[in-house]
Amino acid sequence: MVSDNIEVLQSTGYGASELKKTYQKYLQKGLIFAILIHGFIIGTYLFANYISGLEESKNKDIQQRIINITDLEPPPSATDEEEPPPPKIEEPPVAPPKDLTALTPEPVAKEKAEEQTIKTQEELEQIKAPVGNQDSGKFQFTGNVKVEEKKIEEKVVKEKVEEKSVYQSFEVEKAPECVNLAQVRASMRYPEIAREAGLEGRVTVKVLVGPDGNVIKVGSVSGPDVFHDEVRDKASDLQFTPGLQNGKPVKVWVTVPFNFKLK
Repeated sequence: MVSDNIEVLQSTGYGASELKKTYQKYLQKGLIFAILIHGFIIGTYLFANYISGLEESKNKDIQQRIINITDLEPPPSATDEEEPPPPKIEEPPVAPPKDLTALTPEPVAKEKAEEQTIKTQEELEQIKAPVGNQDSGKFQFTGNVKVEEKKIEEKVVKEKVEEKSVYQSFEVEKAPECVNLAQVRASMRYPEIAREAGLEGRVTVKVLVGPDGNVIKVGSVSGPDVFHDEVRDKASDLQFTPGLQNGKPVKVWVTVPFNFKLK
């Protein structure tokens, strides 16, 4: 190929010297370009290795710091105080053994023992006996006898059973009887909500009947809640015969039932 090119160049008028110069010129440029490319590649490789080495060293330092921090024990609290040593318990001194021989009773003759016992009893009787006549051998008190009437009266008052002001229907002699129950039942209206829902039920209400037979107070109501308002409104219209206790009219709690049924 080169010989062909030389021949072509010779034929075209190029000399051998000009061909060599051109060849050397491009050869130098090619070598310089190749060296630069190799240098760039080697430099890039070294730079990349350097950066990776730095990152690895940083990661190792961070891991080592984390391990060191986790291995450390928590610092003592500022509020913790050293517990004082327990106080020394001093043992009480040991008392010397008592001489028990001094406490041993000495034997005494029977006659002497009886005399001493009799004398001791007489002395005690003289000391304890109150002033009085002892001729008959019986105790006679010569002081004034005072009867405290106040204490006796208080005792009697406590023993009396206090009369109640309000009774239950089973506690009185005659319980109140309702005289207009039918009229009150007829005046009640069936709640519309219960009618639409088809609800029926039995409701009982407690009323306090006064001595005059009128309702003083409406108490608790039991049964379906839908009927409670109507029963409370009409229960105050009830009239009773007064309840009697010991022949006197008293206040009595009475329970009155109401039945709600759909026709």
